[in-house]
Amino acid sequence: MLIKSTLLFILLLSTGCTKHHQVSLNPSLPIHDSKIGNNIPISFNVEDTRQSNIIAKWHKGIRKFSISAQNDLKDIFSAKIQHGLKKLGFIPKGRTRNPNHSLKVDILNIKSKYTVKSRMNVKVKTNLRATCINKGRKYSNLYSAKKSRIGITPATFPNENLLNASLSELLGKMFRDKALLSCLIE
Repeated sequence: MLIKSTLLFILLLSTGCTKHHQVSLNPSLPIHDSKIGNNIPISFNVEDTRQSNIIAKWHKGIRKFSISAQNDLKDIFSAKIQHGLKKLGFIPKGRTRNPNHSLKVDILNIKSKYTVKSRMNVKVKTNLRATCINKGRKYSNLYSAKKSRIGITPATFPNENLLNASLSELLGKMFRDKALLSCLIE
């Protein structure tokens, strides 16, 4: 009986110290309005290829936490990419059959790593791949962004501003890629 009580106490203690945090991801689009797209219809599709929706996990002793996005990242990126295509003068369309111009974006990685000493340090790493297919021509590129903050107060945890800044940088790199834009407008 004592062993069962002890195990139950340890189980309650460890689950009571586990916290799950959800962050609101809403990256900005750091691009200017343009007519480069010349009203070309673009079929686009976004896939979340990550194995898990978890952005960060941390386990030190009995302190545990995990972080995930509040909303589906596929939906967030679909809306942002549609908006970005419109800002560049394209006419974005959902996935269509046999499109002349298509853009596929794969969300590959969104991770945060936390270390705590007297203050908290956080590193964010994000990756995505964009693939353009246009009349038999194919262009694909991997985009990465890394951000970090050192010596922050735990009150800023889980630091969704840093996550959003990294995602904004990633989208900016993609929408400023001249080879990708060239593939889309040919």
